[in-house]
Amino acid sequence: MNIISQKRPEAGSRREREKAHRRQDILTAAERVFAIHGFDAATIEQIAQEAEYAAGTIYLYFKDKHALYAALIASKLSSMVDQVEKAAQEAAPADPANGLRNAIRAQFEFHDHNREFFEVLMRHHKGPPPAGTRDWKLIEQTLKRHHVILVGLIEQSQRRKLIRQGSSTDFATALVGMVVHLTRVAMEDGKQPLVGKTDFVFQLFMAGAQRA
Repeated sequence: MNIISQKRPEAGSRREREKAHRRQDILTAAERVFAIHGFDAATIEQIAQEAEYAAGTIYLYFKDKHALYAALIASKLSSMVDQVEKAAQEAAPADPANGLRNAIRAQFEFHDHNREFFEVLMRHHKGPPPAGTRDWKLIEQTLKRHHVILVGLIEQSQRRKLIRQGSSTDFATALVGMVVHLTRVAMEDGKQPLVGKTDFVFQLFMAGAQRA
């Protein structure tokens, strides 16, 4: 009996790993299909074919196409913000301005390694259903977390007189706007890596943020 009881957690853990693996396979396939066809034209059958699963398997993990789309966006944005936060923390609080530069670079690096996702997010974005879902709420929370990271770096920079006084929220919104705009431009190009624009964006932002 001891042997059986010791094996059960391993079996359960293996099943959970298999489920997580299948779920990730489906999200990866959905990312590719949404990037190619857009949300409206994409079908569960196409996603199932891309993932090499039966269509019925998709529905074991996601209620419908909207739920699958929301889960994809939530997962990817969470990974991006985790990467931005980690990069920012490597410099702040000792050097919050460099923390901002690291945050910009991390977001651009994430774009360069996840171009299909940004095709989905910025070309074929589909807003939340009227009632909202858990994943859509997670997306909102993740975007707020990203904004809080930038606001914190800006306020630390203001305390060190690296950035002039003013609304840290406005400064963060302006920085996000610059990053998003260059991301859209890079998508039109399709080849130029965004990470090479890191210093341009950082220096341009700091020049405006330091000006009295």
